[in-house]
Amino acid sequence: MAGHYHNGMDLLTAKDVERIYRVTDQLRLDRDWVVVPLGCAAEAFEIVQPDGKLLVRPPGGELFEPWIDGLASRLSELDLSRTARLGGGSP
Repeated sequence: MAGHYHNGMDLLTAKDVERIYRVTDQLRLDRDWVVVPLGCAAEAFEIVQPDGKLLVRPPGGELFEPWIDGLASRLSELDLSRTARLGGGSP
């Protein structure tokens, strides 16, 4: 991640978001159920929201690469049973 900024906020690029979706695709998660805000978080996190959607907030800058390298592992530890899967519609 090369660091893209707008009004002092570190932003994800389309390429960064696509890389995140490729990880969630490997877990067969429906992209409509994966929420990736464009603004980076000071403290990265991944949570399943009450409605079952997965919220992913990556860090910016040089922290992005190590974060994405461990994303699949961290997601596999979450209870994704309420998150829609590819081709399966709503859970």
